[in-house]
Amino acid sequence: MSLVNDYFLLYHGITFEQNLDVEPIEATINEETFTIFALIISASRKNYDKFLPLTSFKTLCQQIKVKSPSNLNELNHLQHNIIETILQNKSKQNINILHSSFEYLKNENIINSEHYNKLLSLFEYKELDLVEEQSHNQVEKIDEENKSSFKELKTTLEELINELKNDISNKEVLEELENTKNYLDNQKFSIGITGVMNAGKSTMLNALMGREILGSAVVPETANLTIVKHNPTDTAKVYYWNQQEWDRIKKSAEQLESMREFVNETNRIFGENLKNYIRPVSRFDEVDIKDLSSYTSAEASGKKCNLVKYVELGSKLDFLSDGIEIVDTPGLDDPVIQREEITKEYISQCDMMLHLMNVSQSATLKDVEFIIDALLYQNISKLLVVITRADTVTKTQLDEVIKYTKSSIERQLRAQNKDSQLDYILKTIKFIPISGRMALLHRTGREQEALDAGFTLEDTGILEIEKYLTETLFGSNSQKGELVIQSSKTQIQRIIEKQNSFYNYELKLLSKSKDELEKELADFNKKKAVNTRIFQAMSEDINYYKNDAKTYINSLETFLQSELIDLQTVIKQRVVSDVRYSFEKTKKRPENSRIKVIVETAIKDGIIDVIRDYRYKFIKKSQTIGEQCEQKYHDMGFTIGHKNENFDARGFFQDDFKSGFLTSNNEVLVSLITEAVSKSKESKINELDREIEGFISNQFTSIEEDIKSKAKKVSTLLIDSFFKTLNAPLKSFEQKLKNDEETLQNQINSFEETDKNRAQISIDIHKNIKKLETISTTIKGLY
Repeated sequence: MSLVNDYFLLYHGITFEQNLDVEPIEATINEETFTIFALIISASRKNYDKFLPLTSFKTLCQQIKVKSPSNLNELNHLQHNIIETILQNKSKQNINILHSSFEYLKNENIINSEHYNKLLSLFEYKELDLVEEQSHNQVEKIDEENKSSFKELKTTLEELINELKNDISNKEVLEELENTKNYLDNQKFSIGITGVMNAGKSTMLNALMGREILGSAVVPETANLTIVKHNPTDTAKVYYWNQQEWDRIKKSAEQLESMREFVNETNRIFGENLKNYIRPVSRFDEVDIKDLSSYTSAEASGKKCNLVKYVELGSKLDFLSDGIEIVDTPGLDDPVIQREEITKEYISQCDMMLHLMNVSQSATLKDVEFIIDALLYQNISKLLVVITRADTVTKTQLDEVIKYTKSSIERQLRAQNKDSQLDYILKTIKFIPISGRMALLHRTGREQEALDAGFTLEDTGILEIEKYLTETLFGSNSQKGELVIQSSKTQIQRIIEKQNSFYNYELKLLSKSKDELEKELADFNKKKAVNTRIFQAMSEDINYYKNDAKTYINSLETFLQSELIDLQTVIKQRVVSDVRYSFEKTKKRPENSRIKVIVETAIKDGIIDVIRDYRYKFIKKSQTIGEQCEQKYHDMGFTIGHKNENFDARGFFQDDFKSGFLTSNNEVLVSLITEAVSKSKESKINELDREIEGFISNQFTSIEEDIKSKAKKVSTLLIDSFFKTLNAPLKSFEQKLKNDEETLQNQINSFEETDKNRAQISIDIHKNIKKLETISTTIKGLY
């Protein structure tokens, strides 16, 4: 997707950002068309309701041969298609028409100055440079079939790193090579496993890993989130709730009956001993993996599972050796809603998700809601739905289950007014049926029992799942794999450039006499004092900008707080308006299920909008700082990043602020509002308004704290990384001068010895430079 479209989506708060079908605008492209485009794309989430009802707006839509949108989702979809049409027909004349149209809308007070400036920034001429687009098109022509997998590319890069290390003696360069190798080796690929209780998660995982590390043999009826990592020996750590988390659980129990029973049971069993487990900072115990079930099983006596937040398992299984981590979640229908929050927290960081559904009870409302939530709100780009216990039904029945699941997703999306994203979601999901029990028999030396039941290993479905996992995580189209490889390639190329510069300087010195070398050292020392002052001034500037950025982060917290207060008002108004409308039209209160959808959707969409606006402001500030630093570097004679490219802050924050902000469970708030609505009367809507406002204000405290904490944490980490990058050219140049001085001094000290072998040393250096060029060419050819 183009940078223009990326910024447009960011500004307008559109939730779909990839894999969206583009429906081309069929209207004739002319000046009038672009004028209409300008009006339609100027509508934002904050003013669209003023546009859509207008007859004139509908007439304009007819003129460009598109259906007039009836809601925000349809408007966003139309705007997305218009942007693509603009990009396909961009010219200076057409963009001039857009700019003029935006100015007219501002002068007529249809949009304000801030809105106008944002729209202009989205359609700057430099953003629409045709040269960039041509180079992008050339990249698109790469033959996909020739792309190597992540594992193949990783192996090749590691071999090239080892080859470089054999010929380099510079400690700094060797350290950078080792860091790059560690970066490649330490990449983790996470698989999230979800499903309702008894969906068959543990059985399938045991089959994948070829050993009963989970399930009836070790962890029967797992009641906690379990993270499985590779480790030379089998280990187990049990982490307990901390005091703050337990207080939230108790508070939830005041409103939810299921939670109340859980808290009462825990207090009854542990009594005073509870404080030994629930501490201000989470306690953890290292336990024997054979005894793990006594901590995690809902059936174990003692009910320690009530106190356990999550479990970390270490295993030497080959399946995990490629950096795979498995996040095995408790059942979605767990009564402890905080476990669902932890599940969402981990799932949002996973590279892919496997959702298991028992064929006999598949596509429950909880299943469907979780699938939609994961794809729309948790940044999951790959989802495999595994239909378990496939050996208990026929092929026709399996097909019916898959068809029913798809139709259930469609119904739920329409209920949430998000049917425009139906195609995207269904294309993101793959379905595979499996007989986990039969697969486990094959993988644990009991294959004859499975064969007697009529199941070969291929028939179980486990091989198809493994193929899907391998291709998704490590295949040629792995998004994360490609990012890791490209980053490593860039790091190695920079190291090669640095070493090449070092060799060329050696060659330059090799051609000089001793007198010339000593004169150069004298000149070098004169410049050294000047450079020191320049570096000090630049360092002070960068530190000033960094402090400025940190101060700005603090101001953004105030922005978040203000926006979240506005969101509370929006939630209340939507509920109250729906109740009032229902009384007027049907003389009845709205259904509880409808109120639930209204509250949940308003919270999630609202938070996404707030975070998107936060990200927009964060990037804008970073862009300004980056451009200022770029100018100062330019004045010093070197650049940030690649030559002949303007600084672009978006490259630093491409995939941030997209997940982890929607992990709060809102069941208590939904329960309170639903109960209030169920008792509401047409004559007392104002009382309902005040009651709901109180509920929302009380429950939003923890949501607000969570979002502000996460936003500040993400922003601070990004700022540190951002300024590390901004500071890199300065550090690199300082190190280069230091290396050059050291090389020059060594040449003087060893001149007599060097002079005897000048010809051979020169040949050896040229060979090394040629070798670097060959390795560099090899790296450039990797894809």
